[in-house]
Amino acid sequence: MCLYSNMSLIALLTLALVPALQSEVKILDTPDYYTGPAPCALTCSGISRWNQEHSKWKDSGLHKGKVYKFINIADCNFVSAPVVTTTSVSKKAVVCPAVSVWYLTESDVQVYSVGNTTADNIRLDQCNVHWSAFGYTC
Repeated sequence: MCLYSNMSLIALLTLALVPALQSEVKILDTPDYYTGPAPCALTCSGISRWNQEHSKWKDSGLHKGKVYKFINIADCNFVSAPVVTTTSVSKKAVVCPAVSVWYLTESDVQVYSVGNTTADNIRLDQCNVHWSAFGYTC
């Protein structure tokens, strides 16, 4: 009887604590001025690797001395352009250039280097882009 009572207590505590441990995402604004219902708010993140075949670093013809790459975020299933933050990181002992979001839709992000570099240099340094996106799925 004591075992049953302890198991019941554990079950009740678990049920009481789970809602308190759930995280909440609150988005105050988005690039498209779209704010959806709170249950549709989503945080989605990932890494765009320096050597991804479909998303390579390229030298910019538009912004001389800068490099860019596209990041596909379609698997996040956003319905409008999300808020996106990016940083460039390498596992090597190098400092990758800062990156800035230049183009953004619900499924794609284009980042440019802030400092001057070349696609060859950024690939040699193996600079990945770590990204986080905050948006709505409905």
